[in-house]
Amino acid sequence: MPNDKALIKREEINRRLAGYFLSLEPGINIDSVRDLAGSMDASIGLISESISRLEELGAIEIDRRGQLGSFLVRQSVGRLWASAMNQPLVIAHTLPSNRRYEGLATALKKAFNDVGVEAYFIFIRGSRTRLKALRENRCHIAIVSQFAAEGLCGRTEEIAATLAPGSFVKSHQVFFRNDTKNNQPINVAIDPDSYDQMQLSNIEFKDQPIDFHKITFMSIHHYLAEKKVDMAIWTEEDMENQLGNTISKRPLSEKTVEIVGGRNTKAALVTRTDDRATRALIQKVVDAAAINEIQQAVISGTLIPEY
Repeated sequence: MPNDKALIKREEINRRLAGYFLSLEPGINIDSVRDLAGSMDASIGLISESISRLEELGAIEIDRRGQLGSFLVRQSVGRLWASAMNQPLVIAHTLPSNRRYEGLATALKKAFNDVGVEAYFIFIRGSRTRLKALRENRCHIAIVSQFAAEGLCGRTEEIAATLAPGSFVKSHQVFFRNDTKNNQPINVAIDPDSYDQMQLSNIEFKDQPIDFHKITFMSIHHYLAEKKVDMAIWTEEDMENQLGNTISKRPLSEKTVEIVGGRNTKAALVTRTDDRATRALIQKVVDAAAINEIQQAVISGTLIPEY
């Protein structure tokens, strides 16, 4: 019986080989067993055993041509994922508070399910907490804005894909009470768990007489309505039903828009740096144009969200 150390090594090689084969296109000449053993710091025997197992499971089909090398004939994305992970794909997504978020979840679930990968969502408030879940191995993918991903990812995380403008939010706006006076320090609501909101607020209100008031973003409209804060930056779609006689909105300043460059509106799929299988799966399956088409159908109401 193999010992625990050998089992861990075998599982690691299975994951890495699955990621390697996921990253290939059919017809390509694959690396030799010797080269794979060298790059993965494993024995030739272990590499050969793992490749044979993938073939037996129907995850890959290889055409061996002697001195000409070996070629990948076919791959099953779903079986490669199952053999590597032996679990569903778990995606950490923001709370589904509007159709845009629901559309993104619907599109991603369909993309993965269509290739035989079972995908589930965990919904977590705040980009910081979603990335914390990724670091703690509670999910395979964390969805945040490109702006947040670039600001929060360290050496252990990386952006596997970035989607179209508007895939994460339509826009951020400044929402304010109509009776707010400009001749006094202004109370601005911020959610420390939301990188986007905190950084946008820091940029937008830089050098202005303001006091930050820490709350959760779900309470923004309550704090504005009850006059506990004067202003807050948040997403246009989440606040559109709160506008009226007491609350108005304005766009972000040109300075803020120029600095951020629309990165706050684009969804980024973040993975752990050492998770080659998930990164390869995303690059193989996630097509930005196809995701956008389904997302827009949900936003317009022509497609029922399913996630």
